[in-house]
Amino acid sequence: KFAMGEIGGAKMRYKTLGWSDLRVSEVCFGTMTFGVQNNEKEAFAMLDYAYFERGVTFFDTAEMYPVPPSEETQGASERILGKWISERKIRDKVVIATKITGRSRAKNYVTKQRGQGERKESDLDEQSILLACDKSLERLGVKQIDLYQLHWPSRYIPLFGRSRYDVRKEKSDFVSYDEQVIALGKLIKAGKIKYWGLSNESTWGVSQFLNACTKHGVPPPITIQNSYSLLHRNFEYELAEACSPSNGNISLLPWSVLAGGRLTGKYMNGKKPEKSRNAMFPSFQSRYFRDRLEEPVSAYMDIAKQSGLTLAKLAQAFCKAQWFIGSTIIGATSLDQLKENIDAFDVELSSEVLEKIDEVHVRYPNASNLDG
Repeated sequence: KFAMGEIGGAKMRYKTLGWSDLRVSEVCFGTMTFGVQNNEKEAFAMLDYAYFERGVTFFDTAEMYPVPPSEETQGASERILGKWISERKIRDKVVIATKITGRSRAKNYVTKQRGQGERKESDLDEQSILLACDKSLERLGVKQIDLYQLHWPSRYIPLFGRSRYDVRKEKSDFVSYDEQVIALGKLIKAGKIKYWGLSNESTWGVSQFLNACTKHGVPPPITIQNSYSLLHRNFEYELAEACSPSNGNISLLPWSVLAGGRLTGKYMNGKKPEKSRNAMFPSFQSRYFRDRLEEPVSAYMDIAKQSGLTLAKLAQAFCKAQWFIGSTIIGATSLDQLKENIDAFDVELSSEVLEKIDEVHVRYPNASNLDG
């Protein structure tokens, strides 16, 4: 389900997400740096290039962004994206995806801006979902969000580099799948969101949400936004089966496809370029900067060189080659980075190159995992 199209003379491939009719560019521009690493002027320049020169029509943000998250900057990414869309008068030409913050005591400041008073933690109860959506609509300056996503679950799940399930961390008071689905159904009926999706979710979670949707007559999710890269291929196992067109028909929107920048090669041999994210925020996504990743990154770098590609292009072209991906989320803090990242989607990796990539993966499986 894809087609070629043009915007401003640029060729871009477009696909429909999951079971829906939502047509998006195969490149999704993630805006999580807008408001911290990038100011409004810089963001507008990159957005203009992505849309007008390259045909990118799909943009992802979140109520929590930018990152690293803070109370002072929270919501800035949505405001910048919304202002750009409004000033360019292209609301009917682009697809907006945003996310509600999952359960977290550390992110309780999002509840204050929603008008939930002094709640001690954010969560995915009905009140939170309805209020958070209204605030996102307000910041974006739109009447409807095309894709509304649950950023991470209410219940315990190993996340952000963890993959082993620890039964001791289970919570009995998480918001039920039923309550979350009912709230999302209300947003759909009210016309505030068109579709919804999951994020940082497991096979068990996907199956339970699908069951709840059937039970309550609510349209099921069309996407799942999970980590996926050369260094983290966990999605290919049970989740790929649950989300396949024959089953849930849910498209993956992979995040961190460059592993926090580690798959650009710029951090090889302990280097930390000035103004790079890891130099500015060394504790953010630190799992990608451990010494154990040097060997697999070097091996992928060799494949890239043999193929006449940069490592960043190889990593993103690898995502393009996966059947379960609906659109790949890319990020950038400069126009040069953005150009290289979008250029990667002009690359078609041969079966021989993909086999070499798999060989490295067998030697260093899911190397960015913190627990093996």
